[in-house]
Amino acid sequence: MPGNSATEPAALPLLAVRDLVKTFGPVRAVNGVSLDIAAGEVLGIIGDNGAGKSTFLSLLTGFNRPDSGSLVYRGRPVRISSPAVARDVLGIEMIYQKLELAPDLTVAENLFLGEEVRSFGVFSARGKMRDRAAAVLRELNTKIQPEDIVGELSGGEQQVVAIGRALLFERSLVIMDEPTAAISVQKVADVLDLVRRLRAAGKTVLLVSHRLEDLLAVADRIAVFFHGTIRKVMPNQGLAVADLVHAMF
Repeated sequence: MPGNSATEPAALPLLAVRDLVKTFGPVRAVNGVSLDIAAGEVLGIIGDNGAGKSTFLSLLTGFNRPDSGSLVYRGRPVRISSPAVARDVLGIEMIYQKLELAPDLTVAENLFLGEEVRSFGVFSARGKMRDRAAAVLRELNTKIQPEDIVGELSGGEQQVVAIGRALLFERSLVIMDEPTAAISVQKVADVLDLVRRLRAAGKTVLLVSHRLEDLLAVADRIAVFFHGTIRKVMPNQGLAVADLVHAMF
């Protein structure tokens, strides 16, 4: 029988999820999910379409509220009532498959979109944002410049910009939804390297992907969703794609 929990890390988790439930009419999209998300780990999330992955993430990011269950962030019970609370109070950044970037604006303007620096004088503010953007881009080891227009960048480079926001605003938990689904094969390695850089910087990453080989390349553990539950959480030790497919189906 599918279970909703598994053996978890012994240390205090960054985020502890307990018995989370979310229903939409007669459909129980998330059905009593419990999961400990460790600080500084890359946790892969897999499951067939309709397994509950997207709804689960919507509860962590404040786009939906759970019907029951609890969330404990760094040992403190929390209610994620809105995306603003998730982002600004708890430091949870969601990077969607369809990147929420403004293609006609520069990289620096996109990095600060909605969270612009306020200071006396427009040129002073722009200079501060440009300098901070340049520092983050150097940290990401990319050739992208703050003045580049986002719409002129490749798909992989736009992923870099989206990830840059998580570093710029010191997010603790970065959720990435299918980051390698819409980019060229040669850029996949770059994105996976960025995931490793986030972990090296002490960030926690939830990585949702149908590309199982990508998860095997970077994840520390892999959670398998099934009909709104977590069937199992598997340490990424000696796993193969066939093991993940078997766990899903």
